[in-house]
Amino acid sequence: MEDLVAAAQRSGRFAGIEAVEVAAEPRLVDLHLEALSGHEYLVMLREDLGEARVLYEDYVFDGVPAHRVLDFVDLVARGEVDLSPTRFGRQLVLRVSLPEGTWVDRRRFADDLSDWEKSVIGRTA
Repeated sequence: MEDLVAAAQRSGRFAGIEAVEVAAEPRLVDLHLEALSGHEYLVMLREDLGEARVLYEDYVFDGVPAHRVLDFVDLVARGEVDLSPTRFGRQLVLRVSLPEGTWVDRRRFADDLSDWEKSVIGRTA
């Protein structure tokens, strides 16, 4: 975790960085990141799993590789994601390209897209 915080500070991508230890065993840490754009991200990291959960606005990104979480947040902040409805329109597929491959998430929705989802779909339409 300390390496992740140091990397975030060195990157120059964030205006604010705060790490809060939530539990000691297993070690759970919440990392609050404020992008230069003003957007805020909460990265929930359980060190022994090597994966993170990222919360941004109304969206939850699960299973993000911990060693790529800063790149992931940066790609989301820059809008370098693909969000598209499935063929029948009741499910959204979100893709974020990482060096190891594409992170993919599928989720059902009714008609209640978040503002972030609407903006991403609007950019790619």
